[in-house]
Amino acid sequence: MRSIASRPQLLTVAQAASLLNVSEKTIRRWVDDEKVPHIRLPSKQIRIPLTALLASLQGNYDLAEELAELDARFSGVTEDAIQAAMGDSGDS
Repeated sequence: MRSIASRPQLLTVAQAASLLNVSEKTIRRWVDDEKVPHIRLPSKQIRIPLTALLASLQGNYDLAEELAELDARFSGVTEDAIQAAMGDSGDS
């Protein structure tokens, strides 16, 4: 099973809003104003690449570095291990 860290990090609008502690409306406005890089799926849903979102931020705090450290710390954790820890056998 692939490690979770090896997957591209595409966020929903809700996830991006939660990460930055802003409203979903704010994220949608930033997308509309082309302030945030995004991908629009055929279903019209929006996905925001985590690294692009972080790169679009300005300031003197390196959130990308902090997240990279967390990714490195948990790079060996697989989906199977998470499901096992949650007691979810994955058999639906």
